[in-house]
Order: sequence, then C-alpha cells, then structure tokens
Amino acid sequence: MVVNEVRRAYVVDDDEPFRTSLVDLLQAGGWYAQGFGSLQDFADATVALDPGIVLLDLHLDGASGLEFLEGQSAALEAFAVVMVTGAGEIETAVRAMKAGAVDFVEKPFKADELLGRLDRIYARFDAELHDRMARADAKRRVAALSTREREVLQRLLTGTSNKLIARELDISPRTVEMHRARMLGKLGAGTTAEAVEIGRRAALSPVDRS
Repeated sequence: MVVNEVRRAYVVDDDEPFRTSLVDLLQAGGWYAQGFGSLQDFADATVALDPGIVLLDLHLDGASGLEFLEGQSAALEAFAVVMVTGAGEIETAVRAMKAGAVDFVEKPFKADELLGRLDRIYARFDAELHDRMARADAKRRVAALSTREREVLQRLLTGTSNKLIARELDISPRTVEMHRARMLGKLGAGTTAEAVEIGRRAALSPVDRS
C-alpha cells in the first residue's frame, strides 16, 4: 500500500471564524487542512478521510468533544487527536489524554508555536498513523464482504480446511470455493495467506470452537 505523505489536519470546531482561520493557518503552513462545524459532520466523514491529526474542540454546540473522544475510539483509530481547550482546563485536558488524545493545546495560542507543535506531533506519530491507516484500510475491505464471505474468512483465520468449512456452514466444498474466490477479490488479496493477514489486521474474530 502506498502511503500518502501529505500531512493532513482536520479542525472540528463550531466557531466558524475560528475554524476558518485555523484551517487557513494550517494550509499556509504546508498542511492539507479541512474544517468540520460539528461532531456529526466529522463522524459521518471519518470513513472516507485519510489518517491525520484532528484538532478537536472541547466544547461544541450541544456536544462534548471529550465525550466523543471517549466513546468513539473505533471511529478515531486512523487519527491522532489533539484536544483544543480553553485556558485553565488542565484537568479536563488530562482526562482527554487518558481517553486517547496525543496532546492538547490551549486557546489562545501563537501561530508559529502551534505549527511547530503540530509538526513535532506528526513526526512522532507518523509511523503509528501509517499503521492505523493499514488497519483502517483492512477494516474497510472486510466490511465490504457478504455475511457468508466473512464466515469463510473467519474460519480461514484458524487454518480450517474447505471441507470442514463446508460442513460447518452446511454448504458444498464447491460453494466454499466460490465464496472464497469472491472474498479474495473483494479484499484485493492474491492468496489466501494475504486474505488472512488482512482479516487479522482488521481484528476480525476467528470462529471460537471451544
């Protein structure tokens, strides 16, 4: 998989003037930046977004950026979250770090200091973001499988033979081969071993025979 080296940042803030100015600042600093006016807008877009840094405001209209961070760990897997807080909210910032944020910044901030900080954050988490990209990509591929194709892959994760898969699913070995071929195509895998690796990267649960 080719990794896109463009540094990406997403600003989630319901204050439009602030959001726009921060996006402009990031773009001037060499980032690809995109703004979202609500948590819902950002949540709806996460599946299609490339990994990057999320500048998530603590207080949003009718919503809490912190509660979103605490409750949406799966949706945020491909992102490094930087919580944006007001002055004097250190305790909340600490809670955000425990919830998975990589850092926090306090308003107001100086432009050059913020850009330097984000550069350091991105450099430190770049390798991790690439790993997250691989996991997110694997999950998207697995999500495209039909129920039966997923069942076949779950059994392949434990090295189950076609004959045993056919017996467990009450279908013919030929039908297993058909589902297996379609599954490989949807995953973009050339071999069963590649498909199994994608399934493991996506944290697909194998069939429990205990």
